[in-house]
Amino acid sequence: MKKIILVGVGVFLSLMSQSQSLKETMRMAENERFESAKNSFRNLVIAEPSNGDIYYYFGETYFNQSLTLRDTVFARVLKDSASIMYKKGSEVDPANPLNFVGLGKILWYNKYQNQAEVLFKQALDMTKSKNATVMLKIAETYINADFKSLKAANELLAKALKLEPKNPDVHILIGDAMLEADPMDGSGPVKKYNEAAALDVNSAKPILRIGKLYYRAKNPNEALRWYKEAIKIDSTFAPAYLEMGELYIMASINNKALESYKKYLILNNDKEARDRFSQVLWLNKLFEDAVNEISKIQLTDSSSYTLYRLLGYSYSEVGDKFAPDGYKKGLYAMRKFFDMTSQKAGFKYLSTDYSVVGKLLSKTGQDSLGIVELKRALEMDTTKKILNSDIALAYYKIKKYNDAIYYYSRKIAAGDPTVNDYLYLGSAYYASKQFALADSAFKKVTTASPELTLAYKYRAKCNVQLDPDSKLGLAKPHYEKVMELILAKPELLEKGNNKKDLIEAYEYLGAYNLIILKDKDKATEFFTKIKDLDPNNKKVIDFFKDLEKTK
Repeated sequence: MKKIILVGVGVFLSLMSQSQSLKETMRMAENERFESAKNSFRNLVIAEPSNGDIYYYFGETYFNQSLTLRDTVFARVLKDSASIMYKKGSEVDPANPLNFVGLGKILWYNKYQNQAEVLFKQALDMTKSKNATVMLKIAETYINADFKSLKAANELLAKALKLEPKNPDVHILIGDAMLEADPMDGSGPVKKYNEAAALDVNSAKPILRIGKLYYRAKNPNEALRWYKEAIKIDSTFAPAYLEMGELYIMASINNKALESYKKYLILNNDKEARDRFSQVLWLNKLFEDAVNEISKIQLTDSSSYTLYRLLGYSYSEVGDKFAPDGYKKGLYAMRKFFDMTSQKAGFKYLSTDYSVVGKLLSKTGQDSLGIVELKRALEMDTTKKILNSDIALAYYKIKKYNDAIYYYSRKIAAGDPTVNDYLYLGSAYYASKQFALADSAFKKVTTASPELTLAYKYRAKCNVQLDPDSKLGLAKPHYEKVMELILAKPELLEKGNNKKDLIEAYEYLGAYNLIILKDKDKATEFFTKIKDLDPNNKKVIDFFKDLEKTK
């Protein structure tokens, strides 16, 4: 009997130990120590291969990590891993309802709501609607997914509250649902988050929720106050540092943002976290920092094709900051990425993989090859209208102006044209001697950017061609505008082409007054101004010689 009791105690202690390990691992995942949590889950699976809870929370770790990476290819891979874990859990422990909730969530997020509802109902029926955790997890999906079902979420949360009135997670989710129902009224959600905080004074999670609410309401100062409060409660709560980094980025305080991200990294200083840090930098358009961070990682570990992809993407944005061969390094990174992934059966490439290669080829003077890749990217994803501009610019650079005109016209017709689209379209028309169409394109530029001297200069040049003997004076108002804009900022006269453009305007206006208006005094005034700027100007010398002879 004594031996049986000892064995029973041993089993009990073992189960307690496993349970404690699961809680600790879940805490790791909640703290976004994703790689450490996944390693721990792997050990737990080996120890208890039939425990459905372990598979479910293992899947949740993958799923929640995917949400931190937004809608990227990396996020999709993680969601696939989550689905595998939920499925395995449902097979080894079919009486456990949680993994059916997980599988339903995957379907719901993939816009198969009807199929998801079947699995949610199955999970609820299995528990006879007496399990608050199942209700919370289903409600969480209804609240957080793009397609929401807030009425159903609130019904589940009301039942969960009756079952577990002191569960802080119930109050947090009620607050989340209230916020989704009325994003303009934060008073109710804040009250629920404070109730959750009172139920668990050692948890930073509800406090962080309040900070995020203020961030969402575009009140950064109040958001920052609550983020700092969350860190006071739990200085190891990594998500607070991540949110703080996002806030500083919104405020364009990049040095503070990096400081916050680095604190996050200290708490999660494994390869996965460093990889994610690189992805955060890239997602937030801190491309130079992304290049530097990835380069550091690759000094000790160059096995990640994802980092080569990010490195190539980042160099394509800021290759000029890493002169003289930044764009070449980006091209090398993308080629390395393609080499590594070509060994993976069924690997799905993105249109951006090809468009980035195309841009990098163009940036390294290989425009013809770049056009091939850019066209491939556009064929893969015809919604990427901006690629028309990239293709057009590459054609423009190799002086295939009619092709450039075709792609700029496509981009403009697709909607949301930029000033640069019209500027280069006008330049392509001008280079191909289609001066009326060029003038029309440059007119669009002057309308959108009335202070852009370059557009008025080219309108003037187009009208010189359309009015070669200047009898109509078509170029006159445009050269006068060039003169007006440059003289308005005399301190910028020596910058760029301002001086050259001003002289060009004076030359036309001087000749126009002399030849067409027969106003020698006004012409002399303009040529004198040129002489002050460029005493050796041949037209000035000839004008004053002729003037002297006339006298």
